[in-house]
Amino acid sequence: MQPVSFFGATAVRPGRHAGLAAVLIAVIGLAGCGSDDSGETAPQADSSAPADSAQTGEFANAQIIRDRVVGNTVTGTMSPDSAYTEFYAEDGSIHGASYEARWTIQDDQMCFDYDEAPEIDCYRVKIDGDSIEWHRQDEVQGKGTLVEGNPNNF
Repeated sequence: MQPVSFFGATAVRPGRHAGLAAVLIAVIGLAGCGSDDSGETAPQADSSAPADSAQTGEFANAQIIRDRVVGNTVTGTMSPDSAYTEFYAEDGSIHGASYEARWTIQDDQMCFDYDEAPEIDCYRVKIDGDSIEWHRQDEVQGKGTLVEGNPNNF
């Protein structure tokens, strides 16, 4: 190395070989960061939030329905002239503006028991973000929006 003078002070300037050595060390160090051609997939981080069913084009399973719907409110329509807003409580009760009913989850479907209905209605569910669709016999029967918690205090 050769001494170099800057404004009266002397410093040591590395030679050409020292610079090459530093570059070579950096390249070797990064070589381990390259791709692995073994064909194995690295494990992915486990997300605590359940995946939305509509993102995969599939219906939600019982666990996704429970995680996303229960304890929350859905506001939407089942037909153009039948708007609803319902809170689905942990105890299986449904609370609307002027009524109460019951919900259950059976065979990856959400089922509803309203006193005025002649039978229990069950729907397969698709969830995409805050959007929810109720399906029966491969047709959309209703759509809604998931709202966190019970903002209407039903």
